[in-house]
Amino acid sequence: MSIERKQEIEDQAIAWCLRLHEGEPTPAEQQALDAWLAQDPVHRERFARVRRLWDGIALDAHAPELLPLRQQALAAVQAAGRRRWAPPRGRIAPWLAVAAAVLLAIGVTLLLREHATLYETRVGEQRAVVLADGSTMVLDADSAVRVRFGDDRRDLTLERGRASFKVAKNPLRPFAVTSGSSVVVAVGTAFSVERLSREVRVALYEGHVAVLRDRGGGPSAQLARVAGARQPAEQALTPGRELILSDDAPDAVLRAASIGDRPGGGQLSFASEPLSVAVQRVNRYNVGKPIAVAPQAADMRVSGVFNTGDTDAFVQGVVAAFPVKAVVSERDILLTPRRDDHTNFARDVAITTGSQKSSALR
Repeated sequence: MSIERKQEIEDQAIAWCLRLHEGEPTPAEQQALDAWLAQDPVHRERFARVRRLWDGIALDAHAPELLPLRQQALAAVQAAGRRRWAPPRGRIAPWLAVAAAVLLAIGVTLLLREHATLYETRVGEQRAVVLADGSTMVLDADSAVRVRFGDDRRDLTLERGRASFKVAKNPLRPFAVTSGSSVVVAVGTAFSVERLSREVRVALYEGHVAVLRDRGGGPSAQLARVAGARQPAEQALTPGRELILSDDAPDAVLRAASIGDRPGGGQLSFASEPLSVAVQRVNRYNVGKPIAVAPQAADMRVSGVFNTGDTDAFVQGVVAAFPVKAVVSERDILLTPRRDDHTNFARDVAITTGSQKSSALR
């Protein structure tokens, strides 16, 4: 079959697809379609392929990048008038050329979406996304998640920051979130994953998840240390708890998850956090000068609850509780030990936020 003949059949299939989308065909149109389909198996194959493409858009009907394309295709057809619905012969009609080009663009867009779609936020920004399967995802500030959906899997990669997920149930399509060497697999549940410089955190809000880790020999079940004993993380992680997987330790650590400390919750909760880790989390919301930590103060342990974006309150709390000072420069706010103090920085101090803001830290 020549290239020209293949293109003609493709054009006819597109014409019939767009006609059927407009509504029920007339008896004469249905008779013409049935005759065209029966004429050649290639007609049926091409028509089925175009219908799958068009129907696939419905699965992503909420996607803003696809809505204009679909509307453009329909507009091209409607502008031509219903009198032109008969499958074209010979030279392609201008309206069909537009519709075919738009369908091609839709097909490319869907292909790219299936391959990988990147969702990300800027510093201080949060974003809620409804995914193609009906799951919802909330991206924390300064975060990025790459989404790839296939027929039998839903794969997501947390590249930076933190995100929470409310998973639409589908046992036949596991929902897996990968971050570094850790993989969280869920079917229908609610959880969050956070990626920090040396660890990954998984907080479970409802349901249950499987937690795997790949250390070079393939994914295997992650173990957690609970009351001095080791057990699978899938069993240990129950709603209301958080799992911490460190790059430096084979076993995960379990602790209670803070209710307000989740993407969109408006708070950051620290429970004996190294100051360097606490600052990393605070900086995701800090639209002003970033906070830096001197190496000598990085291991100070901080506990407390802060409102997201309240950088001044965090800095003031740290300076009040620890023998450190905040050195403000044009580039950043450096938390560094005071020269006249030789206190052991390894202590754990709880700090609280104050309502007073210091303009000197801006």
